[in-house]
Amino acid sequence: MDEKRKQLVIIDTEMSFLQNAEAEIIRRYADQTDTYVLTDPEYIPTFFSEEKKTDVLVVMGKDYGAWLQEHPVQHILLMEEEVGVGEVYPANVEVLLQYLPLEEFFHKVDAALRQDEAGAQTGLPEKETHNTRVIAVYSPIGGCGKSLVAYALAKKLKKLDQKVLLVGCDTTQSISVYYPSEMYAKTELAEKLIRPDDDTYWTILQNVEQDDISYLLPFEKNLPTLEVGMPQWELLLEILKEKQDFDCIVLDVGSVLDQEMASLMAKIDYLILLTETNQIANRKMQKLLRDPDMLPKCECFLVANEFRTDGMRIASESVFGMLSPYPAWEEAVEDPVFYQIALKITE
Repeated sequence: MDEKRKQLVIIDTEMSFLQNAEAEIIRRYADQTDTYVLTDPEYIPTFFSEEKKTDVLVVMGKDYGAWLQEHPVQHILLMEEEVGVGEVYPANVEVLLQYLPLEEFFHKVDAALRQDEAGAQTGLPEKETHNTRVIAVYSPIGGCGKSLVAYALAKKLKKLDQKVLLVGCDTTQSISVYYPSEMYAKTELAEKLIRPDDDTYWTILQNVEQDDISYLLPFEKNLPTLEVGMPQWELLLEILKEKQDFDCIVLDVGSVLDQEMASLMAKIDYLILLTETNQIANRKMQKLLRDPDMLPKCECFLVANEFRTDGMRIASESVFGMLSPYPAWEEAVEDPVFYQIALKITE
């Protein structure tokens, strides 16, 4: 083994964390570490039977024991399902929640690998950080495809190597119909957003599902029933923008534009304003534009959906792009206009 290379050891005998992340972990650290993934409980004693210097050890709570302190491990990342109150660990142990986003996990591993025994920095590059950009998809027209646009844009941002979180803010969280699972957020999340405390950030992360793109799990009940409104989404944005876990947060904000919604949209960086090519939609859009103070002062992309057209034509120079009337939503999400918007946001 090259002595200059770091050694990363991961122990997860039930694959509770690695079942969705092992390949990406190995691929990410293949060039800078010798990585060992231990999933067989019977092999672990054999692996540690010979003394070896381990720079970073990632271990699930169920696999952790005092015996690990008998080995020269510089930094232990202990992955627990929940943080126990009053638990005391050795100085080289850092406790993390298993529910944290994968990129946040990578950030912790990167930081641990940058430390040598004296705590000095090695030549590994610092994790590049970006200000989190917030994109809202809005239209005064109900049922015009806002959720599909938010979902499609998030997928294109992901393809541009952006860490994306998708959040449904309308009362029914209708964007959840595009999610691959029917899991729901815990009611504790609503309570933490209404009455925030030191655990609010971790509660948010526990309700983020990671799939092709990351998304905040929807609540099973409508938001007014849970007393979750725009002030709660503002709080969530403030927390996540401060932590910078994600490059982009895409909001499906619905069709209501009142003072609370205007306050939320004042926090965004980009607005996707969706219209349709028919007379009714045009009247609603014109009414909205007569009250521009309600709209955020940020870069805006006007997109026209031709699905429910009555033959009306919109001048091409007045819109960023047009969505053709696709026969299926799976085809619609691949429209080039979403890639063009994603490029503009990330340029």
